[in-house]
Formats: sequence, C-alpha cells, structure tokens
Amino acid sequence: MKKFLVSLVSIIVGGAVVMLLFISLANQKGPKFIQRGNTEHKPLTIKAKEYQCSECNMVVEDLDYLAEVVREDGVTYFFDDIGCVVVWLETHSSPKQTLLTKTIDTHAWIDATKAWYTRVANSPMGYGFAAYEKRADGLIPYDEMRILMLQGKNLHDPFVKKSLLEKR
Repeated sequence: MKKFLVSLVSIIVGGAVVMLLFISLANQKGPKFIQRGNTEHKPLTIKAKEYQCSECNMVVEDLDYLAEVVREDGVTYFFDDIGCVVVWLETHSSPKQTLLTKTIDTHAWIDATKAWYTRVANSPMGYGFAAYEKRADGLIPYDEMRILMLQGKNLHDPFVKKSLLEKR
C-alpha cells in the first residue's frame, strides 16, 4: 500500500509540474505576426526580434527591408522581405489594402507599388529585391519586380544570380 501511495503522489506531482510548464509557456508572448487597429493605414514602427514575417515565419531582424500590408479593416501584416509580400499576396490579396515598404536610400516608408527595386540586394530571404524611393539606373518598378519574383527570376535561381552579379 505504501508503494502505491508513493507512486500515486509521484504521478500527481509530475502531472502538476507538466501542467504548470504548459501554462507558463502559453502565457509567454512570442513575436507578432499581425497588429489590429491600424485604421489610418500608416506604417507601424516595429522593433527587431519582436515581429515575425507573415509569409516565411522568420523573426524580423533587419529593419532595412521591412514591408507591411494593411488591410481595409486596419489589420497590419509584417514582412522581412518584399519578396515575401509578393508571395503572400498571391493567396491573401484583398481589394482595398495598403502596401508599404521601407526604402534603402531614404529610410522612409512609401507605397511599395511606387518604389523602385534593385535585383541584387542582400535581402533577408535572399531574393535580391530592395526598395528605393528615388529612381536610378538599374532599378525596376514594382510591377516588374512582382513578375520576376513570381516567375522565380530572383537570386534564388543560380543562373539569374550569376547573370546579375557578373554585371556589377
């Protein structure tokens, strides 16, 4: 009987420890994928390692390549790379949304569809696209960048990478 009671108490204590562990993990806040309430559709200031890309799930660390999509209802989605935005929009696009990106040249937030893009940036996901506010030689408009991204003609393709990097 004594062995049975010791075993029963051990099981109860062990179960309680496991339950406490699960409860403590459930209360911890991890990186944010979205933020609600952005009814002004303006870029939200974010901090490195506190947000996660809504497409690739990587923790946002490099703040130079940020992008955000704000839906009509004010829900904001965060991205570590403009290429992730393009992929994400293929299945999550809505009629009224705002695409915002941070630019490399001016560090300003602008409408991503009005930005100019390089194809050889060291972007977080390695696609090579980075936004610029001011037009310059070698930069392409959003629509061209979007098509190239969807066709896989980015730095993930070894032939494209070799071709683009040889021109530099």
